[in-house]
Amino acid sequence: MSDVHYAPLPVSEKSHKDSETDKYHTFVNLALGLAAITGVELVLVYLPFNSTFIFTVLLTLSLFKFVAVIAWFMHLLYDKLLLTLAFGTGMAIATGTFVALGSLISRSNVDLDAITAF
Repeated sequence: MSDVHYAPLPVSEKSHKDSETDKYHTFVNLALGLAAITGVELVLVYLPFNSTFIFTVLLTLSLFKFVAVIAWFMHLLYDKLLLTLAFGTGMAIATGTFVALGSLISRSNVDLDAITAF
């Protein structure tokens, strides 16, 4: 019998699959963290704290969750800065429009008797 010489192909230490696996684990960990924050929000609503404190904490946690989802799941964290600035500009315009319309259509500026007179 003849001896067969086995020489495997060289493999790099860090392959493309390792970085994809790292991103996958980051996404799973972020999803678990967001689920935990949502659980904290649900429990916080039923606790007997001051309503201003609860509202502030809920707003802060929701803002963190929003930024986390935008940064990682929409891949803005991995994109160029110009794309992130374009998204931020659009969000600022949309937020300003929402606040302006909310102040225009507030109950103090609408004549409810005229609307319900039909």
